[in-house]
Amino acid sequence: MKQKSKRKYSFMTIVRRLKDYLNDKKLTAVCVAIALIFSTVFTIFAPIVTKYVTDSIANSVAQSTAIDFVYIGRQLIVLAVLYIFSAGLIYYATRRTTYLSQLVIKRLREEIQEKLNKLSLNVIDQNERGDLLSRVTNDATTLSGALEGNVTQILVQGTTIIGIIVMMLVVNIQLSLIFFIALPLSYFVMKLITKKTQVLFRRQQKELGSLNGLIEEVYDGHLIVKSFNYEEKAAEKFDDINQRFFKSYLSSRFFSGLTSPLMKLINNIAYIAICVIGGILVITGGLTIGGIQAFLMYANNIASPIALISNNLNFLQSGAAAAERIFQLLDEEEETEDTGIVKLDVKNAKGSIAFEHVEFGYIPEKTLFHDVSLKAEPGEILAVVGPSGAGKTTLVNLLMRFYEINHGSITIEGLDIKDLTRRNLRSAFGMVLQDTWLFDGTIEENIAYGKSGATRDEVILAAKKAQCDEFIRKLPLGYETRIGGDFTTLSEGECQLLAIARTIIADPKVLILDEATSSVDTRTEILITRAMEEMMKGRTTFIIAHRLFTIKNADKIIFMQDGDIREVGSHRELMNKNGLYANLYLSASDN
Repeated sequence: MKQKSKRKYSFMTIVRRLKDYLNDKKLTAVCVAIALIFSTVFTIFAPIVTKYVTDSIANSVAQSTAIDFVYIGRQLIVLAVLYIFSAGLIYYATRRTTYLSQLVIKRLREEIQEKLNKLSLNVIDQNERGDLLSRVTNDATTLSGALEGNVTQILVQGTTIIGIIVMMLVVNIQLSLIFFIALPLSYFVMKLITKKTQVLFRRQQKELGSLNGLIEEVYDGHLIVKSFNYEEKAAEKFDDINQRFFKSYLSSRFFSGLTSPLMKLINNIAYIAICVIGGILVITGGLTIGGIQAFLMYANNIASPIALISNNLNFLQSGAAAAERIFQLLDEEEETEDTGIVKLDVKNAKGSIAFEHVEFGYIPEKTLFHDVSLKAEPGEILAVVGPSGAGKTTLVNLLMRFYEINHGSITIEGLDIKDLTRRNLRSAFGMVLQDTWLFDGTIEENIAYGKSGATRDEVILAAKKAQCDEFIRKLPLGYETRIGGDFTTLSEGECQLLAIARTIIADPKVLILDEATSSVDTRTEILITRAMEEMMKGRTTFIIAHRLFTIKNADKIIFMQDGDIREVGSHRELMNKNGLYANLYLSASDN
């Protein structure tokens, strides 16, 4: 069963972790903060200038004197300068905030990429591949959008609100008290909705990950889906997850959509109260016409930032949910630290391997290998057989140090693999798996993948040994032919031959073969068999055998059951013994 991390992160924890990605950009952040502060100062002083203009006109009318247009003109110039400088500083702050936001995402993606290379196989096995990819792609994109647009707006509008509150107190304390009654109410409503939407956005991102996982699963296995007429069931499963995503998306948008209208309602009520009481103060002489005009401008101007912040907070919650999923991935278990101090001489290695009293379990509570001991002499061919779940693949995983053993030791050339670095150890091995992996690139690039700096001559020689040079030269561009990641231009057998050529060019001392001929035609099977025979010459080879008749010539056949080695010997020896292997072989022959 797939298991996902259950760890949760508070909003402030996410903010602090994101902030850590900008530790070397503190000066830029300070410049942005200064720009925002001065932009706010210029903006909030504008209503004061209009107050002076209005009061000048009102006094002239009241005293029946000429309007001082020179004074008014100078004030309007000051007003224009304030708005121009404010706009320029906002532009600078927006540009730099966008830069900082994208720098965070860039560094976050780099850390994700590095993390993926360090993840233990146990974590990868317990998570759906589509969900992992969704965290790298969709969640990173969601967080990018939240940081780039919404953070800038929140910073700008937040500083504006603080500045306006200060100027409201300067203009009139009584009217400010009316407005301040509305602020706690607005905060309470916003906090209530934010708490609800955080859960909903988290669920939304989780369902999106499940949806992507199913799409990838069905796409990768589309031939199997079609061949078993599974389209309708796959569609039903898709509809079920899609419906859950649809409902979670609507729920999150419904509650997040309540914020803006509720904020406007509270602000409008406060605005009406300010108009009524402000009018009374003007009549009684407690406030000038310019003063009430300036205060109403502040009250009107503060409504917009509050609405924008509430709206942006909703998108920020979506980004926080995405960031939480990314941090869950970044905090997943890594491979144990590589502390190997011994170096294996791979070039001169012979391929001697030994398992000594190995104990292992994928989870501590359940031991799979109880006491496994095994020796492989240089150049020996060992076939590992047994029923499903016997531990055949686990044997290989432990040999390559994809997992760490609990007790005992595994040695190569007499050196404990724990004392070697994984890179050094794995450079001695070559693997050809049943499920072929090739990447989007030319045939030459795919073969040369096995050896850094491989020349064209080395690639061709490896292809000839792998029995694939002939079909490569028949392709339109030969070795320069580009193949896609889904191998659409090649048959399954041809892909397997390329994988063998890639292993041959690496010149490994130990081979691990997951039987490569199980799903190809007879002619291709003959070619693959020849290629594998060429590849196994002089190399210690472990074959995970699925079809028993293909490993009769192995030097040793190892029969495993329930994580233990039950029988070891040649085909003839084990058949004469008439034990577990003989029964399995005869039952397979009957079928």
